[in-house]
Amino acid sequence: KLAVPLGRFDVADQDAGNLACIGDLDVWLRRFRREAHGRNAPAHLPSMEKILTDALFAVIERPSDPVRWQQVLSRLAEAEGFVAHGNASRLQPLPTLRPEWVLASDDGMPELRLAVAFALQQPADPIRRHWIPLDRSGRRSEIVMHGRSGLDDAVALLERRLTEASQQENRHLALTAGYGAAAKAADIADLLAGGVDLDRTLALARALMALERRKWAQNPALLDGPFSSDWPDDAWLAIRLCMLPWPLETTSGFRLDVGADPAIVRRLSAGDAAAAVDIALRRLQAAGVRCTMRMAAAPADAARRWAAALAFPITKRTARRFLSRLDPNEELA
Repeated sequence: KLAVPLGRFDVADQDAGNLACIGDLDVWLRRFRREAHGRNAPAHLPSMEKILTDALFAVIERPSDPVRWQQVLSRLAEAEGFVAHGNASRLQPLPTLRPEWVLASDDGMPELRLAVAFALQQPADPIRRHWIPLDRSGRRSEIVMHGRSGLDDAVALLERRLTEASQQENRHLALTAGYGAAAKAADIADLLAGGVDLDRTLALARALMALERRKWAQNPALLDGPFSSDWPDDAWLAIRLCMLPWPLETTSGFRLDVGADPAIVRRLSAGDAAAAVDIALRRLQAAGVRCTMRMAAAPADAARRWAAALAFPITKRTARRFLSRLDPNEELA
């Protein structure tokens, strides 16, 4: 049997591992219910508590269904959003979540894989501070993700990190992949083509920012990647190589060290992909990359997706593959 603040249920032995995840929420759920049913509760909080309760009941009834687990994560992110907007002063951020939440939620789709990559990036300086104030000293100016649009939140994070890098005189984009949690090339290609639901991806990512990073590093969840040979568009590869968080060494001895240029992101955000690509190609050429491509264009909505895709971190190995594809004279890692 499983005991949670919602009641007591009989569960199969094979599902007990998944359902143990709900135990992470025990104290937080009790506080949330008290806040939702208090005399001065914000108007929408009681209905939000009911929706979350219904999602938890649904996952307990069918704990092997990853879609139901994703629904719980999305509802948790919505509830946590009250913290960011100051509408529930006694409501705390989500508690630490065990890595098993990811396995329970894995439906084999790119949204979850990208959500994990987004949520766990920048281990030394987690991006969660851009979603909610983590303590009383948290600065509201750092909060740039508001939970209304996945695309807007991804671009806002990118712009904020570029601003902070400039203030710290850092030439690189401070968004690096967490251990075992980098975005895959095929998933990025799917995102760029419009095949990824960014609202769903970022809703999952907001909740997954609460994952226990130390436990994750000890035993990261291995998510099956796509069986696809799709690559991002070459024009976006050029932009990506201008927005790396570190210098890139290749097996041929070439060292690519292009400082991140906020102008590229500004052009993409404005829907001008052609201008962004032009800047990227000129910077790569100056750095010694021999691109055969000379220009590219894309619709305004695609340009915005190109910007959002930069907020999903890649590994150095993936970056070398991108460079090799763009400049065939460079060897693969």
